[in-house]
Amino acid sequence: MTTPPNLFRRFVPALALGIALLAALEWGLPAAGIPAYLLPPPSRVVAAALQPEVRLLDHTLTTANAALIGLAAGTLIAFTLAIAFLFVRPLEDALYPWVLLGQSLPSVALAPLLTIWLGEGLAPRAAMAALFASFPLLIATISGLRRPAPEQLAMMQAYGASQWQILRLLRLPAALPFIFSGMRVAGALAVIGALVSELSGAGRGLGYLITTSTYRLATDRAFAAIAAAAGLALTLHGLFLLLERTIVYWERER
Repeated sequence: MTTPPNLFRRFVPALALGIALLAALEWGLPAAGIPAYLLPPPSRVVAAALQPEVRLLDHTLTTANAALIGLAAGTLIAFTLAIAFLFVRPLEDALYPWVLLGQSLPSVALAPLLTIWLGEGLAPRAAMAALFASFPLLIATISGLRRPAPEQLAMMQAYGASQWQILRLLRLPAALPFIFSGMRVAGALAVIGALVSELSGAGRGLGYLITTSTYRLATDRAFAAIAAAAGLALTLHGLFLLLERTIVYWERER
């Protein structure tokens, strides 16, 4: 089992590399003569993030709210479709190409349409987050539900288990590692989806802050918003990783 200290040591190299890169940017950018409005040093980004008028925390909470609602909706959609595809194979044959087509649509072009259809506010941002999050989770859930070997399915059927009992007792436990892997990806994509919607037109949120700061050449504020979005995505990733290690305890050794 990977203990917390061992788990922490796994991230030490990445943390050390990040500190080294920040130090190199802090001292290297001014030495190279790069203007701060083009690429600000990390200290200016931190200073911009702490400015009260930037309201970075408010914008972060707005984006987080849209991302979480979209993630919940995308999870519900993915689970519903995965179970339906499992039990009704013709339904998968009919719908899956359209699901794939929907995932292939350019999100930058779709975001303004969602704003027209759903109006301004939370709805279009949450809808875009749901679209981004649902597809990878759907693929992961389908793969996990079909993970059990035919011999395992035949044994449960021989004992008279119904399809729902097989789903609950065999397929879902086998699918949990896949589901949590999909959730980690879906969480990050939900944040990206909310950002894309905010970039196309919103009155608040990290995407709105990035857009307005870029127009004003306040790149330190834009980078602060980008860092906040990355932190939000990493937080969701870490949360699902922690839940996976707690719930799917039999996979820790792997």
